Amino acid sequence: MGFDRAFSTLSLPPELRVAGWTQAVSDRFVESGFKVLDPEGFDASMLNRDVADLALTRILSAGHHRKRVTRSQRQAGRAGEAFFLVSLQLEGHCRVTQDGREALLSPGQFSIYDTRRSYELLLEQDYQQAVLRIPRASLCERLPGCDQLTARAVAADSLPARLLAQMVRETCNGTGTLDPRAAADVSEGILSVLTGGLRGLHDGAAVQADRAPGAGRQLARIKAHASGHLSDPGLSVGGIAQALGLSKSYLHKLFRNEGSTLERWIWSERLAACRQALQDPRRAAHTITEIAYGHGFSDAAHFSRSFQRRYGCAPREWRLRALAGRAASGNRE
Repeated sequence: MGFDRAFSTLSLPPELRVAGWTQAVSDRFVESGFKVLDPEGFDASMLNRDVADLALTRILSAGHHRKRVTRSQRQAGRAGEAFFLVSLQLEGHCRVTQDGREALLSPGQFSIYDTRRSYELLLEQDYQQAVLRIPRASLCERLPGCDQLTARAVAADSLPARLLAQMVRETCNGTGTLDPRAAADVSEGILSVLTGGLRGLHDGAAVQADRAPGAGRQLARIKAHASGHLSDPGLSVGGIAQALGLSKSYLHKLFRNEGSTLERWIWSERLAACRQALQDPRRAAHTITEIAYGHGFSDAAHFSRSFQRRYGCAPREWRLRALAGRAASGNRE
């Protein structure tokens, strides 16, 4: 299956890229606002594929430093159609805010938000994300009460999240076309896996805890501290709790509401940081073991197995492919 349509800001003069991207995003999803901290360095592309009534888009964005996507209540009020959007984070991070909740998405996590109400997405680094647009009625029919699940993160290591990421990647990377019946089957499969992940968020106790005042800010504070100490192999729940003046039980509760654990989140962040370092030509002289140890791993074999499970290839293979791709791109320029 190939992509039906593609768009890149590289086709536009630098001074028109932000406006062009704003229009492309609004045309593809819903009317929204868009601001970047560094418009001169902004570069983004989208690859679009429609599968039955499911619209799938893979977005790659770089050079913006901070990007803010908003949908106002006025924009939502004048819309003729209602959708749920699903952000599946592939690389980088995204903060999704709606209905007084925040979801801080790391690679492999996903969250939904409702286009009938205002929302905000904040992205503070280069990223890759898959966005699915689903008719609101389709998801509500499969999962009554899904309105209460906006801006809540489904854990990256949950089976539905892993399956959704795999299905999205395969849909993106495939070639050829689908007849209408096959497209309907693929769409149904993606929606079923998505619903399975959201259903796991229906824990009433977790919903109540998620509404606690300041929980989102505390979660962001914990993640910021942990992100700054990923290179420390001794990084632990107890150490983080002590450094921030919080109890370990409170940390565990916050991450249960995310559908994960703090330990798993740290493990995921370390893998993502290693993946980024392996594709950095400035780190080409560093061995894979040095990079792993520099991000808090203490066992090279365990790191290699974990990397293979998460990204589908060995660290060495990823490095060779990434650096070769950069070299080819440089030659074209």
